[in-house]
Amino acid sequence: MKLLRTNYYYTIKEGVLVLGKEKTENYLRTILKIQESCGSARGIDIVGELGVSKPTVSIAVHELEKEGYIEGINGSHIILTRKGMKLARKIKGRYYFFFYMLRYLGVGEENAKIDACKMEHSMCDESYKALFDFFFQKHPEIVSQENNRLKDLFF
Repeated sequence: MKLLRTNYYYTIKEGVLVLGKEKTENYLRTILKIQESCGSARGIDIVGELGVSKPTVSIAVHELEKEGYIEGINGSHIILTRKGMKLARKIKGRYYFFFYMLRYLGVGEENAKIDACKMEHSMCDESYKALFDFFFQKHPEIVSQENNRLKDLFF
């Protein structure tokens, strides 16, 4: 069976429901956030962060593990693999770049958060790099005392 339906959330491939790009990236960024503060994530932590049900998280965790992005430890704890960490950091960097860029341009904080989340998933690497290079060449002042350590995340 070939690809039946695709969107940013789920893809049905060969009769199996798999996570789409946006959902995968959101889960990985969330797991990274939790892992950075707690050392590892639990399903219930992800439920709290994303506001989704336990069964939804369970399905997503299973898919992320199958794809090699995460691994389970002691049955209830989740950590990112190298592959998962690499993608999660990339997405986190994109989010912060778009967030700070939008804030610099005068967009309100709440709208900047919402739009940065959308933008982080929708732009190809080539376009992102071009925008990143342009913005930091023309407006290096975005790298302030508060966020200059985040520049390493942007790529």
